[in-house]
Amino acid sequence: MSMLREGLGVKGVHCAVGGSLGGMQVLEWLLCGAPDFVHSGFAIGCGAQHTAWQIAISETQRQAILSTPEDPARGLAVARMIAMVSYRTQMAYDRKFGRDKQDGKGDKWKVQSYLEYQGAKFLSRFDPESFVALTKLMDTHDVGRGRGGIKAALESIAQPTMILGITSDVLYPLAEQQELAECIPNAQFGRIESSEGHDGFLLEEDQVSEAAVTFLRSVEQTCRL
Repeated sequence: MSMLREGLGVKGVHCAVGGSLGGMQVLEWLLCGAPDFVHSGFAIGCGAQHTAWQIAISETQRQAILSTPEDPARGLAVARMIAMVSYRTQMAYDRKFGRDKQDGKGDKWKVQSYLEYQGAKFLSRFDPESFVALTKLMDTHDVGRGRGGIKAALESIAQPTMILGITSDVLYPLAEQQELAECIPNAQFGRIESSEGHDGFLLEEDQVSEAAVTFLRSVEQTCRL
């Protein structure tokens, strides 16, 4: 934020927007940039802190990497497979793959081939150490730390805020977004109706776009730079 202000001379941010880890950053920007710099926020698929559930999922991914010191890239591929399961739902996987076998791959299931492909593809974008560091960083997410607790921190956010959740999200359940919306005084709450799980914020483009346009129009007059 200081780099934007001091390095680029940015005078203000009309709306901080992000989903998942980006949503966590939106909350921090609202808190750290209030009220003169960050004028509104749009957070999708995140909570006020990383819970034991989310830390547990992160830890299984880290252990996949740490348990293969002789081939950490292989461990990273497995970590990505774990993540790809947590991002979706049973319904989405059944609809996409069912119990079909992969053509030309003998007894290999389509879903097995898909996960292997996603794991291999991820290696071109991440290295194991960066992935471990990123998941540890996400596990530290807690807006209440040093601010008198979650409720006090969220209640201090004065800017107009849109909180959007995905109805089928098993990684960041809808109840977490409802908590944010209930505690932030000037918040709106919306749902992405989807069976795709956490990835709904990426896949349901029309719903996300409609919510974003509606929200930005609603704050346009009060949040001018």
